[in-house]
Amino acid sequence: MSSAVAENIYFTATGEQEGRPVIYRSMQSVPEGEKEADFPTLINIYWPFEKEENNGMPDQSTNDKQVAFEDAIAPLDVNGTSHLMLVVTGNGRKEWIWYVKDSKEWVGKLNELLAGHDVYPIQIEMENDPKWSTYHNFVSGVKGI
Repeated sequence: MSSAVAENIYFTATGEQEGRPVIYRSMQSVPEGEKEADFPTLINIYWPFEKEENNGMPDQSTNDKQVAFEDAIAPLDVNGTSHLMLVVTGNGRKEWIWYVKDSKEWVGKLNELLAGHDVYPIQIEMENDPKWSTYHNFVSGVKGI
């Protein structure tokens, strides 16, 4: 007996900011079975880096650290808890845009997952966005999806 599991489908898009390339990785839609209003908090994890080099993209060392960071926090992207909906890379920063059910619980899990890691040069911002306006505004502005 087998069962199908709904896969979260990502797409990538490219753009420009201040004449520099930017790469976007986004969920194509709200995860199946989830209600936006159940995840009212937008959490933006922001990692700035030198934008005058590499045309605004991270150098190899920074990129490797960002991949390690994203791999470490991947367990937070789970139905019923939170969803990583958009990742933006370029113009001197990488951003991870999450929608979260319980921000206090989420930050506690984030800290647990990062225990033992080197300190990452990140900033975390939270705002109320129960209609997922940031995500929907981004997706509606992408041509060709």
